[in-house]
Amino acid sequence: MTQTNYTPGLADTICDRMTEGESLRAICRDVGMPSEGAVRGWAVRDVDGFGDRYRAARLLLMDFWADQIVDIADDGTLDPRDRQIRTSVRQWIMSKISCCYGERLVHSGDPESPMRVVHQQLLLADLIGEQLEALDRLTALIVHQQVVKSGS
Repeated sequence: MTQTNYTPGLADTICDRMTEGESLRAICRDVGMPSEGAVRGWAVRDVDGFGDRYRAARLLLMDFWADQIVDIADDGTLDPRDRQIRTSVRQWIMSKISCCYGERLVHSGDPESPMRVVHQQLLLADLIGEQLEALDRLTALIVHQQVVKSGS
């Protein structure tokens, strides 16, 4: 029977197993464990503070995988191609899930044309009709987003 109701004990078990290197999918395959969707739903709804604990467990899982990558790379008994595939898959997943393990993105221009941010003060009187309409649409969008965010 699959458990779908949240309990603090079940949540602790899931987080503990994730920090020890088990994927959520592997944990949820076990008898009596909830589905992956149920667990992710608890995290999204932050049931009993589970969302923060789940995210922390995911980050610790990334640390486990980082250590595992070194172990796999150093395992001379594995076929070199197998080692490459195993480490590459973990690296790719880690780069997508965790900002700590992702590729570093550097924004820069070439030496001849470096990027720069230019701030210029404009007077509304200097704008043409099309620019004023665009500014009006942008302002309305920002106000709408603030209203939605605040729940008003």
